[in-house]
Formats: sequence, structure tokens, C-alpha cells
Amino acid sequence: MQKHRDIAQQLDLFHSEPVAPGMVFWHPNGLKLYNNVKRHIQKRYQAEGFLEIATPMFLKKSLWEISGHWDKFHDDMFVGTGHQEEAQYALKPMSCPAHILFFKKQVLSYRSLPYRVFEFGNVHRNEPSGALNGLMRLRQFTQDDAHVLCQWQDCISEIQNFLNRAKQIYSDYGYHELDVRISTQPKSAFGEDSDWRKAEALLATACRDLAINVQYQLGEGAFYGPKIELMLKDHQGRFWQCGTIQLDFNMPKQFNLAYIDEAGERQTPIMLHQAIYGSLERWIGILLETHQGQLPAWVHPQPVAIASIHGQANAYCQMIQTRLASLGIDAILNDQEMRISKKIKQFHQQKTPLVIIAGNNEVLTNQLVMRTLDGQQHRFTIEAAIIELTLRLKQ
Repeated sequence: MQKHRDIAQQLDLFHSEPVAPGMVFWHPNGLKLYNNVKRHIQKRYQAEGFLEIATPMFLKKSLWEISGHWDKFHDDMFVGTGHQEEAQYALKPMSCPAHILFFKKQVLSYRSLPYRVFEFGNVHRNEPSGALNGLMRLRQFTQDDAHVLCQWQDCISEIQNFLNRAKQIYSDYGYHELDVRISTQPKSAFGEDSDWRKAEALLATACRDLAINVQYQLGEGAFYGPKIELMLKDHQGRFWQCGTIQLDFNMPKQFNLAYIDEAGERQTPIMLHQAIYGSLERWIGILLETHQGQLPAWVHPQPVAIASIHGQANAYCQMIQTRLASLGIDAILNDQEMRISKKIKQFHQQKTPLVIIAGNNEVLTNQLVMRTLDGQQHRFTIEAAIIELTLRLKQ
């Protein structure tokens, strides 16, 4: 079984450099894959009423002290100072405190809750050099970082929305088995025990009402609240921790976050931290290893290729490429003077899901042959092929 770094080299996706340990240099193919993964979840968040925002990466120490992250995680943060400033700053290891600052700029009433935002947050964590592992463990990565402000009574429905969203997105990639785990109050927890019991009960109820079996991870919750962790089982029987939703009743209090209730009084909201991929980079690494590079056509960086059988068919193949490009379908063309078997072999090595083949017969009949990665071949007219491609590449 190939590791994701070997597959990445085969598909020309990314590489790393000694001068940037734990960071990724995306190649054109890799960036296409990254953007396909990003757009897929972006559309889903937007369809469910989340507003996309962007927040700074370099924030003062005082913010992380209020949130509690400085006390808990400062050894794992990259810290520096501004120009001729004494104040310490840190590259954000997560986006939640910055999202709270965004929430505080709004005048929120109970009518506007639940209030949902998300960000593709570029974050940094000072991982030990020995722990770095391709896309699986990085110092710089991107989180699909989403937060919901709501009332206690909204929590169950919002948690269930998250679980249903995650289940659908995972199934789009071919993952159909979920292992759900609830992590409870740790020893170093903030807040009242009664709030912890209430929050843990809400997580359990949300899962039970969806007929989801859960395992408990005692004492493994975040310092600000309990959480649900989603473990993916891939085709090889391996489990990966990806998605999470955390019920936070502490940080809103620490930042004096409030909304106005029906009586006109200030109330403290609940904050639900959530991510479905977790890390986009790690998700891609898992995806490459699970599918061994044979990615679903809709997410593959080069989903369609065109190969001409003879030089006389080159103009015809170029016309097909142009027609597909006008419809937003990116297809690479090999019209070099080489045997068709060699062209197909090259595309097979690149794990290209769909290969269009055309020679003199196809030129005369205004048709083409479409070959899939498993070797099946089907003949189409150009118009029928466009319909077929549109269906295969849609997600």
C-alpha cells in the first residue's frame, strides 16, 4: 500500500522543503485538489446558513490569556513581537478567539440566534519535528473552522445538524461508517460541574435521538467544554479522527459575550465549535491513502484526459477540449506522436478517472470513446459525452 507522500509524488501534488518543516508547497495539481475539497464544504456551509469570514493570523498574547489558550498551550504556539513593540503576539493555533471578537461586534438578539459563521483558518502549531508526517501532521495547516452562537435550548438541533452534515459530506467521499465518541470533563476544566453535566447530557441526547451509538472518552474533553469526535473508518479498516463539535459555555463568559433576550436582558450564549474535515491537508492525506490515488472524479485535480489515436484526429480532439473548457470541464490533451496504448498507460499512472479517445473512426462518426480507470469503455456522441461527464463530475 502506498503512503500519501508517494501518491503525491506520482500525481505531482505537493512537496516539502527543509527550510519550511511541517509546511506544504502545493503544486498546480495539488492546489486544484485542495480547492476542490475546499469548495465542496464551502458550498455546504453556505447552503446551511453559515456566513464565511476571515480573521487575522497574528494576535496579541492578551487575547490568548483571556481565552485560556496561553495557559494551556503556549508551549505549542509560535510567539513573536511586533516592530519595536514589547507586546508578545502569537500565530493563531485555532480561530475561535478571533471569531468571538467578530461576534462581539454584532448587536445580537435572541431572534438572530443561532448565529453561524465559518472560516478556512490558516493556523500554526509548534509540533515537535519528530512528529511531523507529510500532510498528516503539520505545523501550518487549514481548518474548516465553524462556530455557532446559540441558546441552551438550541444545542441539540445544532449538534444534530452538524452530525447530519458530516455524515453527508463523508459519504460524498466514499466513507460510510462513522465511529462517534463523546469526550467528557477533564481534570483541568474551566466552569461549573453542573454546566458540564448539562452539556454532556445534551451531546448524548443529540446522538441518541439520531440512533447513533457512542463510546465515551472519560476526561478527554476540551478545557472549555465536552465534545463529540467523529472517527472515520476507511476501506482498509483504519480509523481517523476528523470531525468534532465542542459545546462551550466557558469562553463566551470569559469574553463577556452576550445577546439580548425577550425581556431585553443580557444573556450569555453557548458557543459550538465545529469542524468536519478538521484539517484540509490531513483530510487530503487520508483521502489519498484510502483511495490509493484513485480519487472520485469530481474531486480529482485532472478528472478528464483526451488522447488522439492518430495525428489526423488531433484537430478533432482539440475541438473536444475547447468545447469542454467552454463548459467549465478542464481536460488535458495528449496529441503527441506516440502509440495510444502508451498514452492510456500514462493517464492510468496519473490515476485519471476518465479518458476520452478519438481516432479516424470517431472523427467520421462525430463520436468518441470514454474509458474509465477500471478499463471499461463506452462510445458516445460528443453531446452524450458532455451529459455523462457533467453527471460524473457533479457533487
